[in-house]
Amino acid sequence: MQLTSYTDYALRVLLYLAMFPEQQVKITEIADFFNISRNHLVKVVHQLGSKGFVKTTRGRGGGLSLQRTPETIRIGEVVRSMENHFNWLECFDPAQQNCRLLPTCGLKHLLAKAGDTYLQMLDAATLADVLSSSAPAGLARIETSAILAPGNAP
Repeated sequence: MQLTSYTDYALRVLLYLAMFPEQQVKITEIADFFNISRNHLVKVVHQLGSKGFVKTTRGRGGGLSLQRTPETIRIGEVVRSMENHFNWLECFDPAQQNCRLLPTCGLKHLLAKAGDTYLQMLDAATLADVLSSSAPAGLARIETSAILAPGNAP
């Protein structure tokens, strides 16, 4: 049971935004912090916005913020919103059921139960539950627009 990088990035975005609840955060700032592709992150943020997790504000003072409080965002809800499917094996996909063992194999049922338990555990946790009470050591919010190029110091 493995999450895609798309879901991983979505969870990172939400955690980052939860650490700065009163501020507008830029996509570039998050991409730089996690050292991930800005272009990929734009797609992730768009889906987070369309699913009601993130509020996007355009313009000079714009940026990203959480649409809901961390206490109301369930991790399982985020994972289900970001993942395309939970086909743990090819036999989970009706179009791919070509396994010769399928009529007698109990593995599909075992993995289905395990998957249900996995998602129930994620449903039990909120963003607030997984957010540390204090920011990790060394986490400092960097305003990318405030970074001065060499030689431009005041």
